[in-house]
Amino acid sequence: MSIIDPYREQLAQRWERESDPAVLYYDRLLRWKGTPTFRIGARPKQGAEGIHSAISAHFSICVFQQNPLFDVYCTVGASRSTIPHSTHTSRDPRGIRHEYLMHASNVYSEAVCEILLMIAEHPHIHNLEIGAGFVMPIGEPIVPNSALEYLYFTYPFLDDPHIYDPNPAGEIDHPQTYIQTLWILPISKAERQYLRTNGVEAFEAFLHEQHSQRYDSDLLRRSLI
Repeated sequence: MSIIDPYREQLAQRWERESDPAVLYYDRLLRWKGTPTFRIGARPKQGAEGIHSAISAHFSICVFQQNPLFDVYCTVGASRSTIPHSTHTSRDPRGIRHEYLMHASNVYSEAVCEILLMIAEHPHIHNLEIGAGFVMPIGEPIVPNSALEYLYFTYPFLDDPHIYDPNPAGEIDHPQTYIQTLWILPISKAERQYLRTNGVEAFEAFLHEQHSQRYDSDLLRRSLI
């Protein structure tokens, strides 16, 4: 007997009515990560009128508690609209859409959810193309007393065991839409400068060498430089 998922039903209706592909990503996420531990709806910051129209009306963040060190936070609904200018630069008439993933302790759940909504809206508010290698300034520490004030965007290497296969878990290549998951890593100002000086490949190699595979989930970690 199948279990009714009201949230999925809402997403499916949006796909049929508006070609909002969030249901495609949600289904992929369930196969990739399993059933979310819980799901958090969009909560715009105080004073905001609501979420940007480029984002799905049913935007939410699925949280997966998969180990004792950190939770995995994944957006659903950021991919409603193509990333600005991506149709031209990708030479694909479908353009490119993104969903976003972060690792963090559940102590910082509220802050992470606010940041993921901000990220989802950012390219559409500023008419800006983003993708792997992009760095976004936050303008303040990611959480109080943190040295991390920037967000680095890359592919979900740690979460996607099939990332180098023809059909990665974090990617949807559908006749009507193309969606790529991006992993968001908080970094410091000094690390941002290292990236600008040495390039993306050297920067990612440096991060893995210095801080193994859990560096991104500690929002209070010291700068590696």
